Amino acid sequence: MPVVFNVAEGAGIPLELLLHRQTTHLQARDDRISDMSGDTISIRIEWPGYPSFTKQIASKDWKKTRSPNTRERLAVKIAGAIHSFFKEHAKTQCDPPNSRWRIGPNGIRIEHLALVSLHRVSQGSWQPKLCLLRDDAQ
Repeated sequence: MPVVFNVAEGAGIPLELLLHRQTTHLQARDDRISDMSGDTISIRIEWPGYPSFTKQIASKDWKKTRSPNTRERLAVKIAGAIHSFFKEHAKTQCDPPNSRWRIGPNGIRIEHLALVSLHRVSQGSWQPKLCLLRDDAQ
């Protein structure tokens, strides 16, 4: 079952808001997400025209006692992983057949995307589903 990130206006929360920890509109943000095993999970990003990207994030909140992350904390960590992907590939050439998916100043940027959901693809490996906020992002 995917973890969803909804706001009152609909599905998805802009990554830019998550990176600035502006999460007041995230529905059920204090809910604990308990269906993640292990202390860390891999966030896997498969972006057309770019190599696969994986980043480990903590699947638990270690502040007082080990407990599952809240939806809010998980969303912020996922946004950070996506930001890392964008930074790592900022100067990577996009494969020509996928040029419409190019990232960077002349392509899709973080502020053009929203986090919609997180899907388990294998044990300990999860993949975010993103939404392009604007058609004219390129």
